[in-house]
Amino acid sequence: MGEWEPMKGDHTRRARWLAWLMLAALLVHGPVGAGAEEPLQPEVAEYPAENYEPGPGWPEGWTPPPPPEGMSEQMRAEVEQALRDNPDMYDRYDWWVWDPLPAWTQEYPWYWEEDWMVCGTTIHVYAYPKPDTRLIREVYGRSYGWSRLYWKPCRYEPINSLTEARGLTEEEKLAEGRGIEYEYWMDKSHPGLGRDYGYRHNGSPEEIFVFLNFGNASSHFDTPAYLDTTVNRVRVPIRFISEMMGAEVTWDQAGRRVTIHFPAVTREVVKAVPAPGYDYPDLIHPETHLPDPYRYLLQEQTVSVPERTILLTIDHPVAVVDGHEVALDAPPVIRNDRTMVPVRFIAEQMGAKVYWVGAEPIYRLDDGTMSGRYQVHIFTPFFPLYEYPSWYLENRAVRY
Repeated sequence: MGEWEPMKGDHTRRARWLAWLMLAALLVHGPVGAGAEEPLQPEVAEYPAENYEPGPGWPEGWTPPPPPEGMSEQMRAEVEQALRDNPDMYDRYDWWVWDPLPAWTQEYPWYWEEDWMVCGTTIHVYAYPKPDTRLIREVYGRSYGWSRLYWKPCRYEPINSLTEARGLTEEEKLAEGRGIEYEYWMDKSHPGLGRDYGYRHNGSPEEIFVFLNFGNASSHFDTPAYLDTTVNRVRVPIRFISEMMGAEVTWDQAGRRVTIHFPAVTREVVKAVPAPGYDYPDLIHPETHLPDPYRYLLQEQTVSVPERTILLTIDHPVAVVDGHEVALDAPPVIRNDRTMVPVRFIAEQMGAKVYWVGAEPIYRLDDGTMSGRYQVHIFTPFFPLYEYPSWYLENRAVRY
């Protein structure tokens, strides 16, 4: 018995040391904060390969960076400050690294970026791969329309687990879930472009910012869209905008003709529709200019667009659409070796809606220069609010 007691004491001390080590590891690596439960593992969704142009591989001598071992001290200080400043909103945070890596990381150089998002009362901090666009331009002389990696957002957690700690009513829980879902489907309505609200970009007559289903399309143009003041129309590079909308584009050098073929597309999409007692104009919150989650429902719908073939000839004011002649208000022209066409014509042939958007209309100053915001927004039938895309369009934008 006497020989057994010290051995038992050693085991007890070892167990206590292990317990302290496990607690220290938990505090260092998260989740951190009051009421920390088992961390939720994110579901990673990668856009399909057809939504980005395959790359040539890594530059010679370039090697992929190792994954970070933990969040940066700057990020840790930021989220811990958020916990202290907002105890009624956040109670914990956790950390992870994206895994597995998406396919495009084998085709382009990239680096690790750090970011965070909030689901319910948890701040999720994560590191994800981001393409090194500067190196891609320098080495390959090309832009990169990247297939962004997405973490399926908070709606994949039970709504109750998100909202119970905040004491929300059932109606508030439902509204929060709708808001999260809408943001997700807005991103997914045009894969590959991500989301950009556009308010940071004013542009100029020589560089119009073009947004496709809220994605920044113009960042992928090699020739900027511009305002042709001779016909008062915005011209865009036909190949880029058409291919982003799913078309095939061919060029006949001898005949100086462009053929755009839009295949028939049928897709299951989620639409934001009015809740009982409301109509589309009721959906937009007057201050945020975003859908009010109390006033809409999300429905899965089948959306189809027909097959269409368009023939355009440089400097010719008539297009041929499915064998029928259609007059153009401005003919195609060549600029920087690119065929430039009025954005409205080509987008509307695909069933899209086109708007000139800005807090103020474009106007001419006394010295002859142009002022205002220079943005075009295109919404395809697959957009969640295609039927009413105008939280900032009503009385603030002119159909263009």
